[in-house]
Amino acid sequence: MTSDQPTASVSPVHSLRRRILTSGGAIMSGFGVSQVLRLISNLILTRLLMPEVFGLMAVALSINIWAVMLTDIGIGSSVIRSPNSEKAAFIRTAWTTQILRNLLVWAIIIFAAIGVYFLTLGGYVNDESIFADPVLPWLMVAMGVQLPISGLGSTNRSLAERRLQMNRVVGLELAQQLFSMVVTIALAVAGFGIWALVIGTLSGALFATILSHFIFAGPRMAWMLDREHFKEIFNFGKWLIIASFFGFILNRGDQLIFGWMMNAQSFSLYAIAAIWIMAAVTVFQSVIGRVFFPAFSEVLREDPDGFETLYKKIRLLLDAAAVAMAIGAYFLAEPIFAIIYPDAFSGVGYYVKLLAPTLLFLPYRLISTAALAAGNSKGFTAVTVIGGIAMVITLPLTMTYIGEKAAIILYASIALVTLPSVWSLGKKLMKLDPMIEGRMILSALLLAVVLMLTT
Repeated sequence: MTSDQPTASVSPVHSLRRRILTSGGAIMSGFGVSQVLRLISNLILTRLLMPEVFGLMAVALSINIWAVMLTDIGIGSSVIRSPNSEKAAFIRTAWTTQILRNLLVWAIIIFAAIGVYFLTLGGYVNDESIFADPVLPWLMVAMGVQLPISGLGSTNRSLAERRLQMNRVVGLELAQQLFSMVVTIALAVAGFGIWALVIGTLSGALFATILSHFIFAGPRMAWMLDREHFKEIFNFGKWLIIASFFGFILNRGDQLIFGWMMNAQSFSLYAIAAIWIMAAVTVFQSVIGRVFFPAFSEVLREDPDGFETLYKKIRLLLDAAAVAMAIGAYFLAEPIFAIIYPDAFSGVGYYVKLLAPTLLFLPYRLISTAALAAGNSKGFTAVTVIGGIAMVITLPLTMTYIGEKAAIILYASIALVTLPSVWSLGKKLMKLDPMIEGRMILSALLLAVVLMLTT
């Protein structure tokens, strides 16, 4: 739709439950296809590129994600939860804000790359770490080009998520992944090395940006900065800037800390393992953020008394999925990765196994998401601040005085320190059941002890 008129509110034909199941099914199906594509890509690229290439990309991406999250004001979340999201002026203001913010992010990345260059030049970097590679600053800047490209993408995509119309969203993501994969493999075969990954990523971003303006219903994008709508977006998202910064530390800070402290070979294997764990984390976040966040927002707007029942049903499903994935990571990671990766990548399965406890803490993110849906971005921020600070303090100390294995298991279990704050948020919305909230903690602690004693 390209009309300049305000978008019409969509009256759901199906019940909220039906839309949740449909959207969740689309995301899970997309996850399955995505993992098949990821496996194919890994099988090919690990035979064309050295492990250190993946370590370099992990650090460059982590620094880029840090810059993105440092400036995150929750534009997509604002579109999903705002009562004004069906207005063309709001969608266009969100799009304009997105463009300006992404340009700012790229500038931050450029300054960060300059900083890394001078740190290396001054001899402040461990010669054995991945940060000592002279290619890294250039890689950071090049990967940052993805930001101004994706910033031009249509915010009607977030409008589709608000309406729980996930088929096209997931379809676009899969198309982007496939397009990027084909370009990357072709360039890797042609001998482009690490730049095959860069060009493949940028080409996928451009492909998705262009397509987003054609496949999602909503107003045509145009430059607009409505003062009231911008104020609403910023007021909701101002706390998310802090939350996103510490959320990055909590979720991706391991890449920087371990990248700095581990030797390049070990970190590169760890980084590949983290990609697979992050794939599972991403599908959880996608289901929670794209299905349950808009569902919670709708229930809290229209039927707040039904919230607790909905939470308990969803939580049971998420707990079961988390346990299944953690068991799979523990028992299957080493034999599976020993088969699919060449000898140079031996050890990836070991690191996947050590990271398995991460999966058991994922269901607790449902409570934080519910608080965000209720508009409590300040409380949501407190959770990430606590976890981020705990990790920055404990991870380097554990790595230095106890060892690599203990530090990785600690990172995988760091979400434990955030749970009192998470429950504090949950109590404002519902009555929490100790049995429901305690079972995943016990499972995660048991797994951590087993990993320390047996691996």
